[in-house]
Amino acid sequence: MEYAPPIGVDASCPHRPDFPFAPPEGTDRLCENLVNTRFDQLSEDNIRIFKDRLLDITGCIFGGAVVPEDQFLETMLSRWGGIPEAPLFARKGRLPMPSAVMLNSITARANDFGNMFFHVLGDRIASHCGETLFPMGLTLADTQKTTGQEFIANQVAAEDLTARVLYTLPMRWPTDMLMVSSAAAALAARYYGLDAKQTKVALTYAATNATDPANSYYDYSQEFKYHNGASAQMGIYACELAKGGWDGWADPFFGHWGLVTKQIKDGAPVPALYEKAFTGLGEVWYTEESFKRGPGGIPTTAAAKCGAGVREKILADRGTLDPAQIKKVRVFRSSNMRFNYYANPFNRRNHTNALFSFQFAACCALLHGAVKVAYVQTPAIEKNPYLIELAEGSSMEVFDSGSEKSLMKVIVEMKDGTVYEDIQDYSGSMHDYPSREFLLGKFWDQFDTFGKLPHSVGEKIVELSGKIEQLDDMREYTQLLTL
Repeated sequence: MEYAPPIGVDASCPHRPDFPFAPPEGTDRLCENLVNTRFDQLSEDNIRIFKDRLLDITGCIFGGAVVPEDQFLETMLSRWGGIPEAPLFARKGRLPMPSAVMLNSITARANDFGNMFFHVLGDRIASHCGETLFPMGLTLADTQKTTGQEFIANQVAAEDLTARVLYTLPMRWPTDMLMVSSAAAALAARYYGLDAKQTKVALTYAATNATDPANSYYDYSQEFKYHNGASAQMGIYACELAKGGWDGWADPFFGHWGLVTKQIKDGAPVPALYEKAFTGLGEVWYTEESFKRGPGGIPTTAAAKCGAGVREKILADRGTLDPAQIKKVRVFRSSNMRFNYYANPFNRRNHTNALFSFQFAACCALLHGAVKVAYVQTPAIEKNPYLIELAEGSSMEVFDSGSEKSLMKVIVEMKDGTVYEDIQDYSGSMHDYPSREFLLGKFWDQFDTFGKLPHSVGEKIVELSGKIEQLDDMREYTQLLTL
């Protein structure tokens, strides 16, 4: 199961005070590593993957700017006004830093299309940091003369701290949602020039004021993306409090009622994986590295692939796909997959419901060949009666795959009795590293859907994202992201 505790983990591991990284020393060392990390310490993979992710999230900022339900946010924040210090991406004007990072992060997460998942010591850990840290880092970099190398090092250092703390947990999801505020504070601490002690103070306020989307996925609430904006804003406030001289906890993560220890049962101070989490500290930096193939989160990948696979088979057999000739779409998850909100029915006919629905993803890819930003917007759904009919009339079922792998399957029954099906590896399909062609296609589809900037600007973004470490001033990049 995707988020099950790793084999052999004992959540009641006793606290070993003789361990050199015992609390609060471990958090102190994490903070020291955060503030001292330099670009020349990072690996080629760190830099290569970061540049791919930068282009990916930049595209998501443009794609997220088209969501109709979010347009009031700019008006609201502009009405409140304040110092015009920080840019609004895919928009005009500037606002105070807390407002700008909030709006920019919500925009990047709006279609749930960004990159995620840490890969730490062989474990893949769900994470939702990139859709906050990239827009937040770009916003902060714009207000300072930040070089491309500093921009990369700042974020990689913040992600590494976050990944190592998450690794300690036997049950990482949904605690990863609570870690985004801490990741944001860690990133902001670099831009604020905080030392290690001040950084730990900032992490105190970020950790204890963390936000969590909670039931928003099940209830199809936009709170899932507000969480990213509020976390970015909390990161700014946390650093301002530390800079202003407020005090903090001895250990915001592993101390008494810390963000991590309050998640652990039986009164254990630290979980079993705590000692391993410091392996390679200062030598290896962990970052997110998995890319979403379509709007709506990484779990919809297999469902969309199944829908597209069935479409290809129908076209190969018939030459065309006539939606009126489809009788029924059946979507299956294998019995070794846990039930989650993605398996809930598609019945709201709106953007948020579409993002988190296996049935919508399968039916959308069946009709269009893929799930794209333009297809998941509420007005586009309302104008597509065939898609509504197929998605609402589809079924969500369970099958015994006879395999250890978690699988998804889609069966399409035609009115003439013909049956087509496709099956995909649920977990494996999420983490295959994408080709350059895919990343460029994803960027351009969102940039063109946004449609408010000339193609030459998009070409410059692609060029600079590929050599971001060479920039002397990140404003050369950020100015391309505004109207």
